Amino acid sequence: MSGFWGLEVKPGAKPTPLRKQPGEMVMVLKQAALAPTGKLSADPSVLSVSVGSDTNERFVLCHLASGKCEQWAIDLGFGPDEEVNFHLTGKCAVHLTGFYEMDDDSDDEDEMDSEEEEMARMQVAPPHRPPGCYPRAR
Repeated sequence: MSGFWGLEVKPGAKPTPLRKQPGEMVMVLKQAALAPTGKLSADPSVLSVSVGSDTNERFVLCHLASGKCEQWAIDLGFGPDEEVNFHLTGKCAVHLTGFYEMDDDSDDEDEMDSEEEEMARMQVAPPHRPPGCYPRAR
């Protein structure tokens, strides 16, 4: 199961959280693009991310600039328990888009349960043989 998500990050000192409430799915970030609203600036907008409670430790994801590099492809997944915040410097807002997907750990458990159930259904009792009637060893 998967689904689309989108988020607008506005420039400023306040970080933008990826999730407004805890979830059970992985959120995969696929693209960052300059928002078409407002006046575009020649100055770059720098998008960065912080993971965990320390929002001072940031990692740059991309530099976006009008007329030069207005969007950037990304392939970055964030687990359901991760506290993720985006930070933006510059004058232009940035749209982030991606999709939700099931956490691989829960998929593995579901697959194992399904496989075990199917194995139990497929188990057949050994054939009944009268005493002394066994296949010969070769």
